[in-house]
Amino acid sequence: MSNSKISISGSYLIKAILIFGSISAILYIGSSLLLPLFIAAIIAVLLDKPAKKMKKWGVPNWLAITLSVILMLVIFFLLTWLIGSQINTMAGDWPTIKEKATSKLNDLSQWANQNLNWDYKDYIDNNKRLVQKMESVAGVFLSSIINLLSQSFVIFIYIVLLLMQKVMFIRFFKKLTSNSEAMGSLLSNSSKIITSYLFGKGKIMILLFGIYYLGFILGSVPYALFLALFASLFSIIPYVGNIIGGGVAVLLSFLYAGATPALIVIAVIAAAQLLENYILTPWIIGDETNLNPFITVFGVILFSALWGIVGAIIALPIIGVLKVIFDHTKGMEAFAYLIQKKD
Repeated sequence: MSNSKISISGSYLIKAILIFGSISAILYIGSSLLLPLFIAAIIAVLLDKPAKKMKKWGVPNWLAITLSVILMLVIFFLLTWLIGSQINTMAGDWPTIKEKATSKLNDLSQWANQNLNWDYKDYIDNNKRLVQKMESVAGVFLSSIINLLSQSFVIFIYIVLLLMQKVMFIRFFKKLTSNSEAMGSLLSNSSKIITSYLFGKGKIMILLFGIYYLGFILGSVPYALFLALFASLFSIIPYVGNIIGGGVAVLLSFLYAGATPALIVIAVIAAAQLLENYILTPWIIGDETNLNPFITVFGVILFSALWGIVGAIIALPIIGVLKVIFDHTKGMEAFAYLIQKKD
């Protein structure tokens, strides 16, 4: 019986690894330059949809772009005001929250020591340090949001310029290849996957917010508005976001109010997730993204390592665009197959 070996070019594997490493390094090192541009490009694609509708109604191009940008600013300032007001409310109650959290952790440590024979030496000091670490994590999260807001003016300028010069950029990409029809299809499909996913996700987030808020109010959960808003906004990050948003909501409700509100939060979030996964997502988004769950999770982790929380949010649209690029590029079919979700 003869042994057969598959011949694989070592130079090809090395080249693929070097290309992946180089792209990752460029994205990380040039994050301050590239991240605002990526965000602006994605938002410009989203705003192009209402702008096109208004132009079909006879609205001039400049006015359609202006109205689309105004719509974006209104939504942005409403969200900023709502989130900011809730954070200010919690900031005012933060000493009370810290005190309750420390007390709950002490009770939990004491119970574990008595019933599970877990020896927690100096557990009071350890629990205080744990609460301080949680506070520092919250500070890091807020600083990343503030950093993004500090770049909002640059992002705004990029968005306006991209919308105004959309035709020029489309012609530029078509001139990069001799097959302008294929490039046009690539750009069209990329735009479609971004808009269908993010608009669909936006609708789902609104529905989830309503479900969360109603459930938390009926269950007398403290900070119901903030927890519902936090959990629904984090749902935009596939798989990981639901765990983070729901986990923080459960943790805050338990530390501040006890086990019963925490169980209510768990029940509401679990029911909402079943509704999202089996009804809302197939109905609203469908199979437009249709990405491999492993690649999705890996992409979220990769882009969050490169660009923080914002990278995790825009990871899926970027991976979706990469899939479209691989589908239209000769020799990249294997990568497109890897990203594609299998039935």
